[in-house]
Amino acid sequence: MRRPAHPADQFDQSAESYAATMAPSLGPIAREVVLRAALRPADKVLDVGTGTGIAAAAARGEGREIVGIDAAPGMLAIARRSVSGVGFQEMDFTALDFDGGSFDVVLAAHALLFAGDRVGALREWRRVTRPAGRLSLSVPGPTSVTPTALYAEIYRRHGIDTSDRYPTEASIRDWAGEAGWARAETATDPTTAIVLRDETAFRAWRAIGSRGAATAHYTQAQHDALTDEMLAVTPRDSAGRFRLPFGTLYLTARKAGA
Repeated sequence: MRRPAHPADQFDQSAESYAATMAPSLGPIAREVVLRAALRPADKVLDVGTGTGIAAAAARGEGREIVGIDAAPGMLAIARRSVSGVGFQEMDFTALDFDGGSFDVVLAAHALLFAGDRVGALREWRRVTRPAGRLSLSVPGPTSVTPTALYAEIYRRHGIDTSDRYPTEASIRDWAGEAGWARAETATDPTTAIVLRDETAFRAWRAIGSRGAATAHYTQAQHDALTDEMLAVTPRDSAGRFRLPFGTLYLTARKAGA
C-alpha cells in the first residue's frame, strides 16, 4: 500500500530549487534564530526541519554537538555535502527518535508551520529538551507582510485558499504555552524578504514546498497563468531582482527548570 502524501515530499522533490532560491534568503533568518538561542560552549543542539542545514551550520563551534533532522532526503543530501561537522538524520520532527532530555537547545528556522499539529510538535520538541533547555524558532508572518498579502487578489481569482496560513505573535506564544514551554518571548521583523535574481528563479521558487502542493492539480497552462500574474505585481529592488515581502516572527522559550 502506498503511504499517504507527506509535506516533506514536496521539499524532497524540489530540494535543488529550494537551495537555489529560498535558502539564501532564509540564511539571515536562520542565523538570527541561532543568535536568539544564546548558545553556550558544549551545548547539544537539535535543528528540527534543518532543510539544507543553514541553522545547523550557524550553530557550530565552541565544542557544540549539532544534530540536524529533516524528513526530506533530498534536502539532507544537500545539507550533508554542504555542511561539515553536523550529524544529519532523516526523521519526522513530530515523532523524534531521541530519548527525553537529550538536547540543551532546539532550533527551528521556518519549520513549525509544516507541522499539522503545531502544539503537538512543540510538545515533542520540549520532550527531548533537558530541564532549563531552550527553544528558538522562526515562522513567517504576520500575514500583512507575506506573499499572501501581496498576491491576495490573484490567489482569490485562481481559487487558492490562503485563510489562516500565518500566525501572529500571540498565537505562537499560545502554542508554546499549551505545549508546556515557559518564559515565551516573541519579536517581529517585517523587513525580511525573499530575493530572487530573475524570472527563472521566481518560477522555480513558486513550485517548491507548500506552494507546489497548493497547485499540484493545476495544468501547465494554469501554472503559467498564475505565475505570469504574480510576476507582474512583484516588486523589484535597485538591482532588478524580485523582492517578495516575507516577514518573520521569532519565539524563544525555556523548559521548566531554568
